[in-house]
Amino acid sequence: MKMIVAVLLWSSFFSLAVADFKRPSTFVALSQWAPEIRLDMRYAGDRNFMGRPVAGYEAPECWLAQPAAVALQRAQEVLARDGLGLIVFDCYRPERAVADFMQWSLTGDIAQKQAYYPRIAKSELFSAGYIADRSSHSRGATVDLAIFALRDPTLEPNQRTEPEQLCQAEQPRMVDVGVLDFGSGYDCFDRVSHTEYAGLHPEAVKNRQLLLQIMQDHGFVNYSKEWWHFTLKPEPYPSVYFDFPVGAVDGVLISE
Repeated sequence: MKMIVAVLLWSSFFSLAVADFKRPSTFVALSQWAPEIRLDMRYAGDRNFMGRPVAGYEAPECWLAQPAAVALQRAQEVLARDGLGLIVFDCYRPERAVADFMQWSLTGDIAQKQAYYPRIAKSELFSAGYIADRSSHSRGATVDLAIFALRDPTLEPNQRTEPEQLCQAEQPRMVDVGVLDFGSGYDCFDRVSHTEYAGLHPEAVKNRQLLLQIMQDHGFVNYSKEWWHFTLKPEPYPSVYFDFPVGAVDGVLISE
């Protein structure tokens, strides 16, 4: 009970304290800065571990501190030489979204368990390090992403999935848009998503190493439990957690 009250008070504080908080001019929209990078912003819709839009995501846009956007653009330019590109799932994440995650973790809703956390209890997602109560995303220089091919890779369908068949709900759709095989889906809260996980198909291992190398080459550091999670170092705002909503460039909200 004490934990529930604490979470509610914490989230209420931020919802009041940042009601008029504005996005800093140093943040840029990736759709404008580097339109060649694809956006698949999962938390603005229902294709995520909560099964619904997350608080604070008012548009399917990627906002980042400008140095992070510059670094991503340069990584994209290198990949494009080989007919590849970046596809982004999450960028800046407002503090109110993190509070929404925390409140969700206290509910009995497990509708998305099989698709996103099949081998771990929902109550353990924070302590296991899969969801953070203070997210680096809120500092504006962390991004979740993968690589897609402009041309469909010559790979048999049964080679596109991880042998344990975990967290594959999004795999058919990802294949359709050319995303390379990374051995697990985005936000698969399981050891199979650890960057150095052993037992993957060789193609998935190669793709993870490609993503890791290209991001490291452009100043990003990977979070070892999530092959898709990278933070630019040094960070422009290493100790600031922002809470402005993720809005569209023109200010128009997404439709319900």
